[in-house]
Amino acid sequence: MMATYDASVKEALPSQTDLTDDDHCSEHCSVDPEKLATVGRAPKHQIRIKRNDSEYGLYTVSDVRPESPDNIVRMGPTGLKRLGTSDEFAAILDSQVAHPTYNDAAAKAESEFVERLDDKGTGLVVIAPHGGEIEPHTDQQAEHVASRLVAKAASLWRCKGWWNRNWQGNAFDHWHITSTEIHEASFPRLNSIISRGFTYAVAFHGFHPSEILIGGGGSAESLKQDIKREIEGRIAGSDIPVRIASPNERYGGDSLHNIVNRLTADGESGIQIEQSRQARSRYWQEIADAVADVYDRELGS
Repeated sequence: MMATYDASVKEALPSQTDLTDDDHCSEHCSVDPEKLATVGRAPKHQIRIKRNDSEYGLYTVSDVRPESPDNIVRMGPTGLKRLGTSDEFAAILDSQVAHPTYNDAAAKAESEFVERLDDKGTGLVVIAPHGGEIEPHTDQQAEHVASRLVAKAASLWRCKGWWNRNWQGNAFDHWHITSTEIHEASFPRLNSIISRGFTYAVAFHGFHPSEILIGGGGSAESLKQDIKREIEGRIAGSDIPVRIASPNERYGGDSLHNIVNRLTADGESGIQIEQSRQARSRYWQEIADAVADVYDRELGS
């Protein structure tokens, strides 16, 4: 059962550089560890912070420290801005990340975040952690690949978030959690498959550069080449470059902490596909078909 408590959100301390200087500091917060445990959460888990009825969002507990009083939650300036303010405020800390009952239509109407799973087997899992309006079209791509490979029993995990509460921010600002920090304890459906050991895993993402970047774990190099060729063939004439990520490149998806790698049996053979908005909006299905063709061959008859 999910639980909440009344919190007091305050500015990060000077020593808390993870809340102010990290690449993902807008998604980070610190919490008193004993108070956090009272709602069944722990360091590195995700939580929901609600400032009021129109400002709420997800955060990763990237730091813990004893507080007095123990309900203090700390954020850096960009973390506060995520909820539309630069001031300290009273809030509710909620251990429940995804809304438990809304269908997609209700979630979109209510500016909510949901988690979905179609669990089919252990061969391939297709994921889109940032669907809905967080990184538009990525959930459509994942769903399309799974539907193309229904005879191969491809599993499908995705999250979807929307935001239309007011002018402040968008779905990305309120719901995005970076893939290397997604913790299965905060996502019940993900938690049910995290130890499955899939032979293959592929994740669809969106980013700002005007290209398509094929990345993932270090043991998936031949798959990256195959996917690159298939995508280039499907979008020939588009002038959108397709390339394979370099080792340790930002957005390269090769971290062992990346959820797409953690879902695989060897922990390092996931594929991550980052795409510009133009690529996703104009060619989302062509890209998904290219990926489906590659895995159709890999999975065999």
